[in-house]
Amino acid sequence: LASLSELQVGHFPSLQELNAAKNCIDRLHIPSFLFKLHVLDLRANRIAKINKEDLDNLRGANTSTLSLILSHNSINSIDPGAFRFVTLQLLHLKGCFSHEDIMKASLNAISGLRIQKLLIGQYRNSSAKVHFKENLLEGLCGLEVEELTIMGLYITFTNTFFGCMENITSLRFIHTNLYQFSHESIASNMQKFELKYSAIVKTPFYIISELKNLKELRITNNERLTNIDYSLETLDKLEFLDLSKNNIMMRSCCDESIPGKSLKHLNFSYNSYIGLRSFFLNMPHLLSLDLSHSKVDSVGQFPIFMTLYNLTYLDLSYTSCHFVIHCSFCGLFNLVELRVPHTTFAPDILASVFQNLSSLRLLDMESCGLRNLPNEMFGHLKRLQVLNLSKNKLMELPASVLLSLFALQHLNIRSNNIQGLSNDTIQVLSKSLEKVDLSDNPYDCSCTQEQFLMWVREMSIKNPNFSNHLECKTPEHLQGSLLRDVNLKCSWTLIYITMLLSVVIVFLLLLVYHFYLKNSFLYLCFCHRGYKKSATEKTYDAFVIHSSLDEEWVREELLPELEGGDPSFQLCVHYRNFEAGKLILENIFYNGICCSRNALVLLSPNFIESKWCSFEFRLALFWRFLEDECGIILILLEPIREDQLKHMYVLKKYLSSKTYLKWDKNHKEREVFWKRLRKALTQSRKVDVPL
Repeated sequence: LASLSELQVGHFPSLQELNAAKNCIDRLHIPSFLFKLHVLDLRANRIAKINKEDLDNLRGANTSTLSLILSHNSINSIDPGAFRFVTLQLLHLKGCFSHEDIMKASLNAISGLRIQKLLIGQYRNSSAKVHFKENLLEGLCGLEVEELTIMGLYITFTNTFFGCMENITSLRFIHTNLYQFSHESIASNMQKFELKYSAIVKTPFYIISELKNLKELRITNNERLTNIDYSLETLDKLEFLDLSKNNIMMRSCCDESIPGKSLKHLNFSYNSYIGLRSFFLNMPHLLSLDLSHSKVDSVGQFPIFMTLYNLTYLDLSYTSCHFVIHCSFCGLFNLVELRVPHTTFAPDILASVFQNLSSLRLLDMESCGLRNLPNEMFGHLKRLQVLNLSKNKLMELPASVLLSLFALQHLNIRSNNIQGLSNDTIQVLSKSLEKVDLSDNPYDCSCTQEQFLMWVREMSIKNPNFSNHLECKTPEHLQGSLLRDVNLKCSWTLIYITMLLSVVIVFLLLLVYHFYLKNSFLYLCFCHRGYKKSATEKTYDAFVIHSSLDEEWVREELLPELEGGDPSFQLCVHYRNFEAGKLILENIFYNGICCSRNALVLLSPNFIESKWCSFEFRLALFWRFLEDECGIILILLEPIREDQLKHMYVLKKYLSSKTYLKWDKNHKEREVFWKRLRKALTQSRKVDVPL
């Protein structure tokens, strides 16, 4: 295409956008039938010179909505006054000038142009480097332009930069090597300022503070920017502040350096560290707050949002916050959207942490490590429409959790550990939800989930994309199959009988284990050795059953008193009297219990924790029951709490019905203790001795 006049588009009266890029057009002559366009893209053509006569038909024409894109045309010259009395929405001149002198002359030549947005500069990969020099932008003084974007310029100083920007309302620097601004006074009506992909290391607040009418400030994607050194308190009209995607480390946000009087939108996402302090509460008009992908403190530890009652959007994604207080979101009565992916919650606050968020419409809790959902968790979220619980560790989705979510439309529970849904949950999901994402869960495709599988098939008929990623995990022969393709033939009578038989078999096995394996084995061993009740030789007065952690008391108190006293008693203790090389069970039974007149049981918390102590005590009880031998004497060395005995029912019952001795550190009480113990051992009975 060599000319726009060749186009036959006059019969398309509603045409709004024409892309004629990368053709052979060498003149900027725009036919009148294209005046109604909103976008005319002529990038990368062969326009090297713009003649005044080519634009004669544009003068005075109603082209205020036309965006003219001339980027990537190697423009060498523009006739002075070529754009005089021409009105455009946007003029895109990126990559058009190979040298700063050509740019300066061209900006002077377009004097008289009335335009909403002007974009000048170079592409980053361009071989031609355009450097800023003094008075480069003086041609702006002859333009009526509101928004200026400068891209890809090499700027080492900014003297005279703002000389012709008094009427510009928006200024953007993108992909420049700018690392500092010169100190100069600025008379400007500028309301928007953006600095993106630059080399600055400090925020240029000494320039920005001169922009008294500034409402929107964006300083983003500056890797070398690490701190905020200057105050913005003079910008009392500032409503929008975006400091995202830098490397800012801010210990106290937001102190006097950032005005909160008029601020409505604050973005600190993708920074190094943002410390929230009490000054943060002085932003009563704040509507949105984005702290995502930045390390923050105080959130979840203190009610930091208490006075932000106008806030409607809060993003704490990937901040690694740990919420431990019930009032983590207190004050956010008007919050509409809350995003907390990759944060964690203390389990004891889940039932109440969202109770103040009655206006919430969207809640994103992806990857929060959730294992259980309390029934009251979403009880106050009557207006919630979107709920994302994906990538957690949920094993079930109770219907009771969803019952209060009357307005819910979208639910995402993908990538959890859910094997199936109950009939009650299915009924709730079927009522009003427009979209449910259940994908990537380890589903069980057995007969226990028959109703759930039938529901999936029904939903798949209505929406073929519903079950694309719903696959069976178990049983093994169905692993990888789509749930909608599984067709089970379940006989529930047979299943119930099988389940009942399984329960009976398990119960019988437990009985066998308890009465046969634990007790009968000992009796068979006794019969095998040929022991007889009348012929059993008693070597010891007592077999001491104790925890190894109480061995010190046995060595220092029990043995010296009983074996060294008058009369002397012979005691059997495992560390001294058990024979090396024999089985532990054989030593306990034959060398300990069978050869002793009594079993001396030393009770303490250590005894409760020891499985061997419990086993030896049961063995002594069994032997006493079986052969009417072995008196059992209980000694309470240390107090034992009631809850510690709950797993030792036999010992608990035995303690409640028998008298026991109690060790006391008091000297007088000890004398009574030893006297009673000696009396019990002296009687040498084969049954329990009343103490």
